[in-house]
Amino acid sequence: MQQNRRLIIIPVVHTRADSGSLGSKIPVNQEYETMAAQYWQAVSEEVRRLPVDFSELRIYQDGLADVSEEMVAKIVNETQTANYDLLRWLRGKGAHIVGTENINLLLQEYRALQAIVSAESDKQRQTARLEYMKVSAFLLDERDKYIAQRIKADLPEGGMGILFIGLAHEVNRLLEQEIEVAEPETLMGRPSEALRNKLFENQRLV
Repeated sequence: MQQNRRLIIIPVVHTRADSGSLGSKIPVNQEYETMAAQYWQAVSEEVRRLPVDFSELRIYQDGLADVSEEMVAKIVNETQTANYDLLRWLRGKGAHIVGTENINLLLQEYRALQAIVSAESDKQRQTARLEYMKVSAFLLDERDKYIAQRIKADLPEGGMGILFIGLAHEVNRLLEQEIEVAEPETLMGRPSEALRNKLFENQRLV
């Protein structure tokens, strides 16, 4: 008898640290960063209490390229964010962290954002924003398709995974016909409306 596959989707609230080298060029919104830190503290506490065998978990991560296991491990080791602190804890409990995203799509998005934050004038910044707007929906859709296919191919029969994914993504709709997808309100709550509003304000600053 075929066993159902299960996936818990946990919303990712990006912080300035998640932007890597771009982060130094993005203005700091301290109120947002504080709210995001509180959110990740709550997520971490709830994930650690999950009644699951962590050694059986497959972990999929927004922005983590589908590259060699050695490179995935290097990225996880070196990325200093609350999100990746939790990934390292899960890995320490035996969970397997899976390279999740198409690296070419990630590079396209990075370059488009880099053009915005590196602009030397308001006119250049506005032009870069318009160029990003032209491709952002397409890139998001293609990223979601790749993530969904990656999970479908990797998550074994009867297996359980966790997907950490940004709020703009809609991977769940591409998975729910084949995998039991849970976005548990009671597990840790969704990011508050205030935090979502601050996230939107932050994105406008890029």
